[in-house]
Amino acid sequence: MNREERFELITISDGAKICALAEGIMKNTEVRVVKEQTGMLMARTKESVEGMVFNLGEVLVTEAEVEIKNKLGYAMVLGLEPEKARAGAILDAAVEANHLLKDKILETLEEERENAKERRRKLWGVVKPTRVEFEVLK
Repeated sequence: MNREERFELITISDGAKICALAEGIMKNTEVRVVKEQTGMLMARTKESVEGMVFNLGEVLVTEAEVEIKNKLGYAMVLGLEPEKARAGAILDAAVEANHLLKDKILETLEEERENAKERRRKLWGVVKPTRVEFEVLK
């Protein structure tokens, strides 16, 4: 799993699982918080007919950056979630620093990937009956 995938999986993961793993890392590892902040980020999307990109609106995000053994870890999560952002950054730094829990972190993130797929599948099952199809006349 590359770092970009790790960032995405941390963002969509259950905060309690992420925080529990981070606590395990902090028991025997020195973690230095470099930055924690909240801010607004522009959400952009692509219009489906002409493919034009437009700004959908701003979303609140929380980001954190930490250091473990001279390796930086970073996470950004939606909403006001400083604990989850800090925990995500700790997991990222631990993987970068080849921490003893690296395999457990990657395994948990893979589990969270599957959990997210299942959540999307269930949501699609609820939304699909409301889908409308349009014919495009040329």
